Amino acid sequence: MTARGASARDRAPDQSRSSAPADGPARPLAGRIIQFLAAVCALCAAAAFPASALFDLDSVTVRGNAAVPTAAVLRRAGIAPGDSALRVNAPQIRERLRSDPRIRDASIALDFPHRLVIAIRERTPVAALVTGTGYVLLGADGVAIARAPDGGAYLLLRVDRLDLSWVQTGTVVPSAAVRLGAAVAGSLPPALRPQVAALRVDSGDEVVLETRDGIAVRVGGAGGIAGRLAAVPDVLAAVRARGTRVAYVDVRFPGSVIVKPLP
Repeated sequence: MTARGASARDRAPDQSRSSAPADGPARPLAGRIIQFLAAVCALCAAAAFPASALFDLDSVTVRGNAAVPTAAVLRRAGIAPGDSALRVNAPQIRERLRSDPRIRDASIALDFPHRLVIAIRERTPVAALVTGTGYVLLGADGVAIARAPDGGAYLLLRVDRLDLSWVQTGTVVPSAAVRLGAAVAGSLPPALRPQVAALRVDSGDEVVLETRDGIAVRVGGAGGIAGRLAAVPDVLAAVRARGTRVAYVDVRFPGSVIVKPLP
């Protein structure tokens, strides 16, 4: 009986040991489930964080625009009050704005987290290029800003050897003569600009200004042209002071002014 009793007692611990593995795996599994759910909650919170109203823009201000309406700037920028400041990508906004040919450049300043300022630098038309089918408004950098049915109040640009297979707004016109004319139109001295009605680039790639009172001013090619342009207002003033009607004034040669009177 003692042996049998000892056997019974020996079996009891075996039953308790055999029950442990049945309960053991349940505790780690439950822990893993809790950890998984906690991770999901954390990810959801992280995803919702950028959308928090704490970081919403209260105002988006546009400055420096005149030709481009504020609403058009905001549409192209793709940003508006109520958007999250955390999702403002200044380089991307700048590139979207510069895709408008009327906008030369833009800067974006974020006063985190509620205020955004967009400063616009517009591309102003300096001349209306005369083509066979109408007019193309040009910036001083030779970029085609827009097509127009007429030249309006802009300085007219005529090119003797105009050979354009295409002109696409927002791109530089593929003609060296046109780019020269646009650059000269954009660099006219303030005292001279109101006097000039048109500008012509002749077949030799030399520039001729046409004043509103009918005087042609030959200013030559691109090299050194800024200095010659600066002298033109005084030359015209001296010619007009004489009261002589002239066909043209030639300032292409250093230290010399040639005046051709009308017959």
